Amino acid sequence: MLGGARQTGKSTLATDLLRPPADGRFSFDDQATLQRAIDDPVGFVSSLPRSTLVDEFQRAGQGFLLAVKQAVDADRTRGQFLLTGSANYIADRSISETLAGRAGRLVLWPLSQGELRGMRETFLDHLFDPAAWPPPSGTEPLTRAAIVDAIVTGGYPEVVTEGLQHRQRRSWFEAYVADVVSREALRPLFDLRLETELRRVLRLLAARTGQELVISALATDAGLNRETTANYVSLLEALYLIVVIPAWSTSATTRAKRRPKVVVTDSGLAADLIGAGEAAFGPASDGKVAGALFETFVVTELHKHAGWAERTIDLAHFRDRNGAEVDLIVEDRRSGRLSGIEVKLSATPTVRDARHLTLLRERLGDRFAVGVVVHAGTQTLSLGERLWAVPVTTLWRSDPASA
Repeated sequence: MLGGARQTGKSTLATDLLRPPADGRFSFDDQATLQRAIDDPVGFVSSLPRSTLVDEFQRAGQGFLLAVKQAVDADRTRGQFLLTGSANYIADRSISETLAGRAGRLVLWPLSQGELRGMRETFLDHLFDPAAWPPPSGTEPLTRAAIVDAIVTGGYPEVVTEGLQHRQRRSWFEAYVADVVSREALRPLFDLRLETELRRVLRLLAARTGQELVISALATDAGLNRETTANYVSLLEALYLIVVIPAWSTSATTRAKRRPKVVVTDSGLAADLIGAGEAAFGPASDGKVAGALFETFVVTELHKHAGWAERTIDLAHFRDRNGAEVDLIVEDRRSGRLSGIEVKLSATPTVRDARHLTLLRERLGDRFAVGVVVHAGTQTLSLGERLWAVPVTTLWRSDPASA
């Protein structure tokens, strides 16, 4: 089961890698095909060749998934079906079947910077490798203009490969949001009364990207009740348009009570939703928007890395009642060790930028692996014991970590 937002290349990737025969490709974007699967799911699945690629599988609902479950229970051969979808079917309240134990799951996000450069990033694995610090300076540093361009472009394949700029890029993102939000087939996920409400919530979330998610405040700004707003947020997450990052604490109970942080899945999309272009990063701007977009860029890059890291990684954010906060907590689930990452849109990082990482290091002791300040400059600097400032280009290092 391959999930991910629309236009991230799921169908292209599946077709290029698996090369299914012409009679082994089906899409529930086609109404006639969808209707056959809904009317007679068992008969439809039994008639499919093996292996089969089914795109937008979530639209056929519970009956189709139950028919797939029946088929794979009768024949345990691996690789019979590849199901791709642009909405997380688990968010559909009418679907209880998850194919647990029968299907592997992957999510395809917009292209990472390493993918654009032809390298497999290993940054997250290096966070827990003492021999990896300080990191080598093998990657050419980027100019500030190049960093800004990477942020406002984002990683959607068509935007990148077509080299869309300015008005063309804005037109693409506007059409993209309209396509995703207005698709009638997605409405069964929740009771969507007004398309404009969902767009408004998405834009308000973009204005909050990199911040704590306070549903009550969001509801007030959107002019909606809290329950409707929470449903819209869940739907946008199910559509892979936003990522909700949980809060971290040493207590699982306390952790569950704290507010998560929200980021838009793609920094280019976030910039477009709030009308921020290259000028937002200029000397005349207040810097808050630029800083939030830079953080979104870094956090979403690392969210992609977590999908292929050799270690099993959990991502969270940290904030205590005294105001100390760390943008991203990276936890190695197997060892329980943690690293902290701060994101600063500055070319001259200082020890002060690592003060909350220092606090985290003192609280965790040996459980703390390393603290990293990711910045927009070119230098790698020591900021204290197990604390480093590194250029953003360090994120797409591709050298293997030691065992």
